[in-house]
Amino acid sequence: MGILGLGRIGQAVAVRARSFGLRLVGFDPYVPKDVFAALGVESVRLEDLLRASDIVTIHSLLTAETRGIFCERSLRVMKPSAVVVNTGHGAVVTTDDLVRALREGWIAGAALDVLETEPLPIDHPIRSLPRVLLTPHTAWYSEESERELRRRSGQVVVQALRGVRPPSLLNPEVLARS
Repeated sequence: MGILGLGRIGQAVAVRARSFGLRLVGFDPYVPKDVFAALGVESVRLEDLLRASDIVTIHSLLTAETRGIFCERSLRVMKPSAVVVNTGHGAVVTTDDLVRALREGWIAGAALDVLETEPLPIDHPIRSLPRVLLTPHTAWYSEESERELRRRSGQVVVQALRGVRPPSLLNPEVLARS
């Protein structure tokens, strides 16, 4: 299994995948090599990940570098028996190239929880492909998780008001202005 993006979610996937005895390879230029080692994931170049993997699971951030990274060029490198799983960001995968890859047999299938364009038009060709699983990006939802989301959000607000740096602060430069 190839894991693109070894942030919090990619790491959680690695832990679970390892329990199935899968050989894990990963690509994330922003994660230290010791994190890969601790997870039992071999750090490889993206092209090597694509060539080696039977399953490629995408958990990378959406950046200028990753937007459309799964395009014709990437999909053609993959094994014809490989499957792409995207639960991260839809725009990482160029949908029209994926449709072509599936129709022409460059890869075997795809499981997509997010898409480049949402909502996906009802007549989009990816909806009619036999080896595609589409889900609505709501797998996290339950009454318990909704309560937990509210609890954690409130906890972060209280911490910030007390002067504690929020754990997932995306714009740390604002702290210097306060």
